[in-house]
Amino acid sequence: MEKSPSNHRLAMDNRQFLSITGVSKVQSFDPKEILLETIQGVLSIKGEKLGVKHLDLKAGQVEVEGQIDALVYPRHGGSRQNIWAKVFR
Repeated sequence: MEKSPSNHRLAMDNRQFLSITGVSKVQSFDPKEILLETIQGVLSIKGEKLGVKHLDLKAGQVEVEGQIDALVYPRHGGSRQNIWAKVFR
């Protein structure tokens, strides 16, 4: 049986590198936003030129690099949930 991560930790260096533990799934990612499911809820990482440098979901670890502008735990799963609102603007 796979052991799930029990702690959720964020460590950021100079807004250019972010190490995260307690990650269970990557919902989506592009150069401007990465959405992660964590044991504390969905985490939205916003910025520019974002990329996933390291991913180990068995250990619950993700490393992100790029210009990190915001870290948000949205109440309803992130900005991607209402795609129709974006399409019909």
